[in-house]
Amino acid sequence: LAFPALSTPLLTEKFNWENIEVTFVEDKKLPVYNVRFYFADGAASDSKYKAGETKMTFNMLTSGTRRFNQREISDNLEFYGASFGFNVTHEYVIGGVSGLVKDIVPTMKQVCHLFDDSNFPSREIKKIKKLKLESLKSMVNSHDSIADRAFRELSMKNSDVALPVDGKIKTISKIRQKDLVNKLNYFKSRVKKRIYISGPEEILKIKDIILHECGFSQKNAEFVREISPIKKSTKQQVVLVTVPNANQAQVRMGRILEKEEIKNIPLLMFSSKFLGGGFTSQLMKTVRVKSGLSYSVGAFAAGQRGYGRSGISSFTKNETIIELIDTIKSTVDDVANNKFSLQEFEASRGYLLGSYPFNFESPIGFLDNLIQLDHAGVPWEEFYRLPKKVSRIKSSQVAEKVSQLFPWKRQVIVVLGSKSLQKKLKNNFKNLKVLSWKRFL
Repeated sequence: LAFPALSTPLLTEKFNWENIEVTFVEDKKLPVYNVRFYFADGAASDSKYKAGETKMTFNMLTSGTRRFNQREISDNLEFYGASFGFNVTHEYVIGGVSGLVKDIVPTMKQVCHLFDDSNFPSREIKKIKKLKLESLKSMVNSHDSIADRAFRELSMKNSDVALPVDGKIKTISKIRQKDLVNKLNYFKSRVKKRIYISGPEEILKIKDIILHECGFSQKNAEFVREISPIKKSTKQQVVLVTVPNANQAQVRMGRILEKEEIKNIPLLMFSSKFLGGGFTSQLMKTVRVKSGLSYSVGAFAAGQRGYGRSGISSFTKNETIIELIDTIKSTVDDVANNKFSLQEFEASRGYLLGSYPFNFESPIGFLDNLIQLDHAGVPWEEFYRLPKKVSRIKSSQVAEKVSQLFPWKRQVIVVLGSKSLQKKLKNNFKNLKVLSWKRFL
């Protein structure tokens, strides 16, 4: 299947390697390869008492095996110039390895050895836990990070995906060696896998290595994480998260999106980009250019397989917190009521259409987008249909979509800042709730 959205179309093939779905993207331009391992479960498999277990498991695959210590593993991967790492989300885990084609056999043997034989030495676990706990405790100096954590937990409350994938102080402390060993075995033996490969055709010789040396058991590996139905927000929630020594206020607002609200991907993408994506967006125009309330403001709306999230993020001086919130609200209202110029609308469309192909310019970007489409159950054809669909979207459709994504009376609004903001916020939001920043670490 060729994708005309790309400057140099890539050809894809699908294989079945003993119940593992494999997607191969032939790319002969350079003598390099990329391999992506997709596991159809993620941090949602962690218990609430040991949140962070999955991420620690995959991040510590290079910490040691019965044959090699961490230093030897690092030296081996570095010798072959290989890049190896994982991205852990609530619903899935993606592992990636890339390097030179001539070294793919020894590199893949090393990677499969890590999957098959990692034993997570206790001394390394102790080091990682100490570093992670110190990092969380020092987060008091990173207000934007705390705001993101608080917004996720509050807006996704009582769901499978509310807790951060890297865990919290009280959960990380409880993780033990046997937990990581059991978690890795669970992913190898019970979770459905897919493999995505790009490079010249000769790299498909890694099939036998993956099937016989990675320790994957495919007989019963069919589990796919399905997030339990998420209760939608029906009323506005306003929370002040107090943090010491704050001369600025972080603002996050948004809500959970239901499955029906994320179906039209082109409209979802265009609407959020027009409202708050990039320097030419409506929020940037009103918040930064016209009002000078903040250096940065943005909006997003995106979906997973069965749910989605919408959000707006910014920051401002303590003195202008209410003005910022009011400006965001009025901007959203104006867009929802189609109060914007056709010139601005077409400029935003042109920016989206012009920048879209760059998402797939590199083989890695191409593979990652295939993974996202497969995960969400969306046909690959959306790759090249999206530009045509975006070109047909009307301004009235964007206005209606923005009103659906950001209804003021259903927003979860999180302000992170000084306790002195409480009185000012209380005068404007009678339902204000005040929490300490420590709750989210």
